[in-house]
Amino acid sequence: MKKKKSNRILLTAFLLMVAVFAVAAIMMAKSTYEKKVAAEKITEPDFYSMTEFSAENSKEVMKALKSESAEKLGALMIDSKGAESVTGFAEWSKADFDNAVSLGAGSFSKAPNQKGEMDISERFIVTLGEQKYVLYVETLTSRHGMNNEGVSAVGVTTYEHFEELGYNWNGGKDDSSASAGKSSVQQ
Repeated sequence: MKKKKSNRILLTAFLLMVAVFAVAAIMMAKSTYEKKVAAEKITEPDFYSMTEFSAENSKEVMKALKSESAEKLGALMIDSKGAESVTGFAEWSKADFDNAVSLGAGSFSKAPNQKGEMDISERFIVTLGEQKYVLYVETLTSRHGMNNEGVSAVGVTTYEHFEELGYNWNGGKDDSSASAGKSSVQQ
């Protein structure tokens, strides 16, 4: 009986010691990671990651528009102001988002700002019956494009208006369009 009790005590002490070492290792790894991130000198934006974030965020915006829920759209955005006007612009539940055509992703920023933030935006042509619309989705990234901060702006307009502007419409609000959020770059 004494041997069983001493084995239990020894096993408990061993497990406690393993737990202490595991916690110490995790804390040390986290501290080391934070020091490396603080000391890193990134010179070039990670455009590949930025385009991935733009594609992911655009897909989520389209899902939110398909549901016609301003709350769902607002939840994706950094600033949800104007989400109601975007969801109410058209009958999005009938739109063909599966066959939306991207006009490509790009950034209006020449380089990341002092905080390492940089925009990337994408425009899509979306059909709804016989009508075509242009959807603009702007994503904000940080750490020179390595972190996804979320959707900063969403804009919608008719394709006819887009053509009238010589394909230079970039999500800005006017009499023929609606926008939500706040663009991270001036338009």
